[in-house]
Amino acid sequence: MQKTVIEPNGKNLQYWKDIWRYKGLAVNFAKRDITVRYKQTFIGLGWSVISPVVNMLIMSFIFGTVAKLPSDGSAPYQIMVYSGMIAWNLFARGLTIASSTFISNADLLKKVYFPRIIAPVGQTLALLVDTVISLGVLILMLALFKYQPPYERLIFLPVFILLPLLLGFSAGLFLSPSNIKHRDLNQLIPFIIQIGQYVTPVVYSFAYITASMSKNVALIYTLNPAAGVVNAFKWCIIGSNAFHWPSFIIALVWIALLLPLGIIRFRKGERTFVDLV
Repeated sequence: MQKTVIEPNGKNLQYWKDIWRYKGLAVNFAKRDITVRYKQTFIGLGWSVISPVVNMLIMSFIFGTVAKLPSDGSAPYQIMVYSGMIAWNLFARGLTIASSTFISNADLLKKVYFPRIIAPVGQTLALLVDTVISLGVLILMLALFKYQPPYERLIFLPVFILLPLLLGFSAGLFLSPSNIKHRDLNQLIPFIIQIGQYVTPVVYSFAYITASMSKNVALIYTLNPAAGVVNAFKWCIIGSNAFHWPSFIIALVWIALLLPLGIIRFRKGERTFVDLV
């Protein structure tokens, strides 16, 4: 007979054993998130195509046609924007999901014991389904514009898909306990994400924008952790895009700091969230 230890903030070894034991629950969270998101919608998963495509067209018109900002080398502006948006959405939605876990799953978390981190892990995994669909749209765009990506770089694509997701997830874990104590943060995060899209090389060229800045401003801009992972993803798709090692290394340092700190803060938040939500 299997012995179950109910210990929400147990020792590290027991905690990670519980996570492994409940790994199937993470998949169920992912399935639930996908089902609920598109339940009773006429278009269903089509929204995961329509929304980013419309956003891409608007941003391409504003920054490419009106502002006349250059693309990365010979790449069509639309492809550069859409590539950046795929990486940015992984970061932004991972941050949103992880930071609001205690609030969005409060009813379930208060009734049933399981390692609470399973919830944001499962919901974050669901984002990979939307990403696969977005990559399918990107392939169609590449064919439509007759643009050939650097095939030798595509082997790095799985890594550069996971990095923005991991960065957003780690930052979200770090913020999650504060989100239940200070509810204004729940309203502030979407605002920060919206502003963050414009201070990250999503809809414009990283090389162009940093070349237009002074060295000190460019250095500050490079400290943005999302800049490194977004540009790295675009590097996989756009052959003329140069890989920027400083911003990438800075992003890795941010992940290395935020992930363990986020897990520590999340586990501390497990003990008191019931009294606050």
